[in-house]
Amino acid sequence: MKTTLLQYICCPICHHSLELQPQESNGDRLQEGNLYCPKCHENYPVHKGMPYLISDTNLEEFKAVEREGWVKIWQKKGMYENANLELSHQLPYIGGVWSDVARVFDMALQEMNLTGNEVILDIGAGQGWASRYFAEKGCTAIAMDIVADEMFGLGRSWAIMEKAEVYFEPLLADGERLPFPDETFDYVFFCGALHHFVNFEHVLHQVYRVLKVGGRIIAAGEPAISMFKTEAEIQALLEEPEEGIVERRPKVYQYKKALQEAGFKQIEVDIIETYQATPGMVRNWIWCAAYSLSSSIRTRYIPFAFFGMLLAMVLPQKQRGWLAMNLNGGNTLLRGSKVTDVSTSPSD
Repeated sequence: MKTTLLQYICCPICHHSLELQPQESNGDRLQEGNLYCPKCHENYPVHKGMPYLISDTNLEEFKAVEREGWVKIWQKKGMYENANLELSHQLPYIGGVWSDVARVFDMALQEMNLTGNEVILDIGAGQGWASRYFAEKGCTAIAMDIVADEMFGLGRSWAIMEKAEVYFEPLLADGERLPFPDETFDYVFFCGALHHFVNFEHVLHQVYRVLKVGGRIIAAGEPAISMFKTEAEIQALLEEPEEGIVERRPKVYQYKKALQEAGFKQIEVDIIETYQATPGMVRNWIWCAAYSLSSSIRTRYIPFAFFGMLLAMVLPQKQRGWLAMNLNGGNTLLRGSKVTDVSTSPSD
């Protein structure tokens, strides 16, 4: 970490500023050391250049299991045998299962329209690949995760930075206890990470706190399920829960409701198929979705699904997409703003 990071971080427990006790540094870069909170007397180590702003004593048992579960999943998939820096550097533009991630990331970048002056928090950053793009645009980026793995966790970020010739700050922290002062960031960004929190509603309240007035949340690639399915049904088909990894599957309206309750305004929700789509494109998607949905839900729901999709076809454009997204689900792009003008109401 660079010593300049101190202006952006604080104790995750009491939000007091931290004191740095360096042990090994290289210029303005701290490799090993300790961050001390003089208010609650907690110590947070800095190891291999990364602050560990989450201690095992304050990490709930299920999160500790999840942290280990990610490594087990990667091992089961044989990913360590094919670990490749070039692929890490190219993320998310490597095709295959990453294709949709790349599409929603491009949508997110378009929404952010970065100038290079922004301070961005990347939550659930994985290897830090998104922060690399933010840093390339000149932004101050902080990549946050709970997994320090040197191949597929934040430990990989140093190699990505070196190859891309950029710098961002990787740190270990918990989204439910964000170690940042109020009104620190212009953007808080998630890419396929928000749904990995058991209580993502509380996480959104934390995000609202650390955003500046006028700041925005951008959550890309958050999976939403059909109104005719349950989270339990979907979770039963996934292997991650077997390793203790949280795999929430909210419905579209539940994401929006959580954003509203956290205080966000100017809320927008899209899926890949509706984002900046023409009326004709949305209608074509609805027809395709109606047939796909009918083959994947219980028979007793099929008439309701078809009726709902037909209703969506005759509604105005905005309501059409909203109803169809809720009925079918999809890969969502969520946006919301922190504003103080009480006359500004959230979008429908």
